Amino acid sequence: MTTTHELPSGAKLEITLAPFRIARELEKAVALELKAISIDAGASVENSLKDLILVNVYSNPIEAALQKCMERVTYNGLKITPDTFEDAKAREDYHAVCFHVAEENLRPFLKSLYALFKELKAKIPTESAPASK
Repeated sequence: MTTTHELPSGAKLEITLAPFRIARELEKAVALELKAISIDAGASVENSLKDLILVNVYSNPIEAALQKCMERVTYNGLKITPDTFEDAKAREDYHAVCFHVAEENLRPFLKSLYALFKELKAKIPTESAPASK
């Protein structure tokens, strides 16, 4: 499956899903990084979002997994290589490329995980429900 995104610069990004094993590496790297973030009920939404974004932008394990996922991605019709973002104009697209590559490769896992959590949550009795005898 290939999806196409137009980046803010006008560049065209074509993403073909990474093989299952590589996409799972990305999923695990993201999960481990997110697990380390503590979201305080008193924290502002802006600070929580900042922490979520920064941990993912500056995580070496996530970047390594993304690089593997990018092996099946083209930027303006050219396969992404370590030299793709050497040009200053292309660097402006780097974070958008990472976001879209992660989004496309994680979506299938997260969709099923969300459905599973929703199902499990429905089985948990609420406080207002009477206890069974």
